[in-house]
Amino acid sequence: MSNTIELDVRNDIAQKNDPFQKIMTEVKVMETGDELILHTPFVPKPLLKVMEGKGFSHEVDQKSTEHFITRFVKEKNTAL
Repeated sequence: MSNTIELDVRNDIAQKNDPFQKIMTEVKVMETGDELILHTPFVPKPLLKVMEGKGFSHEVDQKSTEHFITRFVKEKNTAL
């Protein structure tokens, strides 16, 4: 059974706090088939490459000019 983790980091970013470690903490425990739903105020382009290297596919959905939802799915296990 796959798990879904949902994180909204828009407030972190608005307060100038980098959410990268918060995201990576969640990613560490994810297994093949699990998904991460990430809410951000922009397309997280640098994170897309990092997650790809960790075995995740992604799709981005723009809800408004300041709300993007990126769905990451763990496709394969890789060394984290």
